[in-house]
Amino acid sequence: MIAIDFFAGMIIAILAGMGVGGGGLLVLYLVYVRNVEQIAAQGINLVFFVFAALASMLYHTKRRKIDYRLCMWLIIFGCVGAVIGSFAANMISKTIVRRIFGWLLVASGTLSLIKRKKE
Repeated sequence: MIAIDFFAGMIIAILAGMGVGGGGLLVLYLVYVRNVEQIAAQGINLVFFVFAALASMLYHTKRRKIDYRLCMWLIIFGCVGAVIGSFAANMISKTIVRRIFGWLLVASGTLSLIKRKKE
């Protein structure tokens, strides 16, 4: 099973690198194929994202394409949002968290399709 997880992770990472929403795909894989709880899958997804973000940051830093002032604000508000979201997720049932996550994926996908059609 480790080999399947490895290849699934590679495919999801490639899709994420292409902008296909790999984080959502990873959560779906973990929940529906590996039977990981939703909250745990989202935590694993965050670790996945941190490493992807670090690689991206190194790439863009080397090419001097980072707006550090904007990054500072995004980090501050991202951390505050993460803490608030963590408390909120622990206060509501897992079923509701799963449904909210699912609807957010649907909304995100729909908005992406609409944006692409306009271009």
